[in-house]
Formats: sequence, structure tokens, C-alpha cells
Amino acid sequence: MLASLARFGYHVPMTFSSLFARLGGLLLFGLSSYSLAADYAVRFDAPPALATVLGDHLPLATARLEAPVSDSDLEVLVRSTPESARKLLETEGYFDARVQVRDEGGSPRQFLVQVEPGMPVTIGAVDLQLKGPLAEESDVAARRQAIMAQWPLPVGAVFRQASWDVAKRQALQAVAADRFPLARLETSQAVIDPVDHNARLTVVIDSGPLVRFGALEIHGLSRYPLSVVQKLADFKPGDPYRLQVLQDYQAALEHSNQFSGAVVSADLQHVAADNTAPVIVELSEFPLKKLELGLTYDTDVGPGVRVGFDHNNLFGTGLTGSSVLSWDQSQQSLNFGIALPRTADGYVHTVNAVIKRTDIQNLITQSEEIGVWRIHTLGSDEWRIGLNFVRESQHVVDEDSQVNRALLPSVGVTRRAVDNPLHPRSGYLIDGMLSGTVDNGLSSTNFVRLYARAAQYWTPFSSAFGTLMARLEGGRVWASNVADVPNSQLFRAGGTNSVRGYDYQSLGLPGPNGSVLGGAVLVTGTLEYQIPVYKDWALALFTDAGNAVADWQSFSLKRSYGIGARWYSPVAPLSFDLAKPQGQGGVAWGMSLGLAF
Repeated sequence: MLASLARFGYHVPMTFSSLFARLGGLLLFGLSSYSLAADYAVRFDAPPALATVLGDHLPLATARLEAPVSDSDLEVLVRSTPESARKLLETEGYFDARVQVRDEGGSPRQFLVQVEPGMPVTIGAVDLQLKGPLAEESDVAARRQAIMAQWPLPVGAVFRQASWDVAKRQALQAVAADRFPLARLETSQAVIDPVDHNARLTVVIDSGPLVRFGALEIHGLSRYPLSVVQKLADFKPGDPYRLQVLQDYQAALEHSNQFSGAVVSADLQHVAADNTAPVIVELSEFPLKKLELGLTYDTDVGPGVRVGFDHNNLFGTGLTGSSVLSWDQSQQSLNFGIALPRTADGYVHTVNAVIKRTDIQNLITQSEEIGVWRIHTLGSDEWRIGLNFVRESQHVVDEDSQVNRALLPSVGVTRRAVDNPLHPRSGYLIDGMLSGTVDNGLSSTNFVRLYARAAQYWTPFSSAFGTLMARLEGGRVWASNVADVPNSQLFRAGGTNSVRGYDYQSLGLPGPNGSVLGGAVLVTGTLEYQIPVYKDWALALFTDAGNAVADWQSFSLKRSYGIGARWYSPVAPLSFDLAKPQGQGGVAWGMSLGLAF
């Protein structure tokens, strides 16, 4: 029985001899101990959960933390401890507990608080009543049932004051969130029968009037047209009040390209005689135009330049236009995009055009691409459906050029479910895309392309022991003639965020004059252990494997392993790696910015 007693303590400076004496006492008696000062200490003979409550809140155990306790004050605390302890135990459902305090003397002075909790009070009945206009609504029974489904004190549960407070608050919030924001708690009562160890709970909620949305009152709008704000509202004046609708509206404004922040609320202090409440919208705007100039460096493609320009109100219509010029020694691109204002139901429609030239692994490609996309973001999920047309000319030195085309309907999804976007320790990332050609009229050949990637983060113990990250990437193209598929739709591997230690996109099909062509099959994976070393820095041990080949029959893994450093900067994780390909000499270094994707 003594082995089940709680062991908790508050400690203060003491001599080594007294420390060893107290440790010996704990091993011998198995009792909880709270040492608050050199002059006295408190121990508890109680079940662990109750000992925690008493240690955290009992005045005898906490008073010395606030101020020195005189001998006379200490005697008062000791005399009042049984009553104080019983009141605390009642909040945990024990209404007939017996509490004794024993002065055991010693140096420091020892007090033993012995608790016999008795039987806890359990919930015998719950009576939840919904009054007012809500009682006349057709869904009143369903709403009561929904509240009771989340009720934290069901029949048979042990009564706890904290759970009782939460239950009342949650019930009121559930009523106020849908049509009745002026609801109030009319009656709440917990009738305790300590003899039968039974509690009967009664809650009466007066819904108040059914409130409807009034007109929008918009503040902070100066650069953008009023229609941008109005179109994002998925409600109109006269619709019943719903808190979720306001929260969705606020999220839509915050995700728009025009606003850096938004606060949306119903003005319930000024409900009109017809029970309508104005909707207040407070906005913080982004600048109308933005110019970005930057120097870039990537170990895969070397140094480069990036110039970007955004206009958040093209032609005064709320359209967002963007253009980006990227230039480095291996690839150059010019991107144009127009995005329509986000719709009230969370959709964004875009039109994009890209001109790109690459010279990688002796394969030179010149491509033009145009596409339209419908994108929907909901929580951590992003769904994409679009139609792209790609025209690509590929050329190997001293070889003839080949022009390939593809009209590609596509659908994709991305989910980001990590605990911290900049420094994930648990959670996962998933991204996938399925596309295929329409017909040979606008495409060089018929093909279907599937591509997916995922990353998982585990921190099985304390974060001080590190995080394990696993990454997996795969792709497959089924084509009538792979040679007629645009190279951008095929796969190559190697480099950062792929198989480190190998040159960028050096893993693929051998082509003429030392070139590397894309394959129809791709698999790469990573296993990495990140060990914290100092503040935002971590040591990484990793191994990579993968390849890009023509088909599964010719597939073989290329492996590498290495060591790296991780800096979790305020912008994005920065990685420095040294990797060695298995079975080959030499070590390659790499640097990358961002997560696995």
C-alpha cells in the first residue's frame, strides 16, 4: 500500500546531510514531500492525484513560497489544514474525506498530512434545459443532444468542480455560437448528496432572441475596392447569426492578397430593434505594389538573381498580377500570373504563363507553358485542379532538337500537418499530382503521370533527444512513346532534397554526349536524425537512396550517407550537408533552404 503513495516535492537549499536524510525517508516510507524552506517541510499520505492537488493549493504547502512564515503563522496554518484540505478535496469529488496533520519534529520540521478520501461523488443525473425562442426551433432536440455528446460530466463520472465549470461554459458557448449570441446562463446548480455519494446537475440556458446579421461596417479600407471585401462574405444581411460564418469570413480576408490582417465580429452591444447586429470588419492592408530584388545561391544551380513585381489591384478590379524573373547559370525563367479575388467559399482562380530555359546535365530545354488553375484551401489541405499546355524543345549538344507538346488536365492535393511549420518535430507533409494528356491533337503522345511525395517527423521522447525525419518521393509515367513526353514531365534525381552526394539531376537515363535524360520511374527516400546542439542549431545524420530509370526492370538504388547542420532561422530551416555516394570516392557539400517540400 505504501508503494502507491504519492511522491511530490518543493525543495529549498539544505545541507547535504539533511538532503540524504530526506531521501532516505522517502525510500523508507514512500510518502510525498514538499520542502518549502529550511524551517519546515510537508509530506502527504494520499493517492497521487489528490496529493498533487493538495501540494499545489493547500496553504500549508504553498504559504512559504510567497513569504517567510513565522512560528505563530505556522501554527495557524497547521490548525486550519484539515478544513482547507477537505474543501480542496470536495472540488475533486470527495465530500467525506478525513484529514489529519501530524507534527513529526526533526530538522527541518516535518508535517505529515494523512488523507482518507472515502468514496467519490459520482454524477447521478444531468438536467439541461434550453429556454427562450430556441425552444421553438425545430432543431432544439438535436442541439441539446449535441451539447450532451460533448458534456464532460456524464452520468457515472466523478464530480469535479473544474469539469463542472467547463461543462457550463461549453454548453453556453454552443448555444451562443448558432443564432443566439445573447444567450445567458439562467440557472446552474449541483446538488450533492454526500451520504449516497451522488450529484444531480441542473443547467438552464435562456437563449435570448434569434439574432441576424446586419450590414457590414468596414474600417481600414483605402487602397482596394469595396467589392473585394464584400465578395468574400459568405452571408448577407438578414441571415441568422453564426460564429463559424464570421470566423470563415475573417480567414478568407486574411488569406487574400490584399490584406495582411483582419478582425471580424458582430457588434452585439448594438443589436437593433429588429434583432440585427452590424458586422464590424477591421482591416490592415498590404501595399498596392511590391518590388523584390534578390541575389540567390543554391549548390544545385549556383548563384543567381531574382526580380519580382506584384500588383494587388490590376485595373482597379481587385485582380492580383505578379511577374518573376529568375536567372542563374543553369536555368532562367520568366513567370507571369493573374489571380482573381478569392471567393466566399474559399476558391482562388489563377492564370499562369512561364517561359523557361534550362541547361542541366548537357540537356538544354526551352519551354513555354500556360495554365489555368482552381485552388481551394481548407485548413491544412489545398486542392488543385487545372489545365496546362506545355511546349518544350529539348536539345543535346551536337544533336538535333526535338519538340514535344502536352495538354494536361491535372488534379493535386497538399496537406501540411506539422506542429511547427518552421521547425517541425511531429506531424507529416503530403503532396500529390495526377495528370494526363487529352489527345494526340494537341499532345505529342498519350501519357498519364502520377507523382507523390511525403515527409514524416517523429520526436518519440523529449525534444532534447532529437527528431527523426523520413522522406519518400515517387513518380511514374505511362506513355505510348516516352521519347515524345516533354522532359519536364519525366523524372531525374540527385542533389539537395533528393539523393545528396550526387550532382543535381544527374540520376536518370544516359543520353548522347554525356547528357542525362528523364526517366519514367522515380523513387527517392531519406532517413535523417536531427540532434539539437545549441539553441536553433541541430546536427543531422542522414542516408539517402533512390534513382530515376526507364522502367521497374532496370531499377537499382543509388545510396549516399552524410552529416549536416540545421539552422532553424526565423524565415525557414537552412541546411548544410556533406554527403558521400556509396561506393564512390569524394564528398559533395550542399545547402538548401526550406522543408523537404
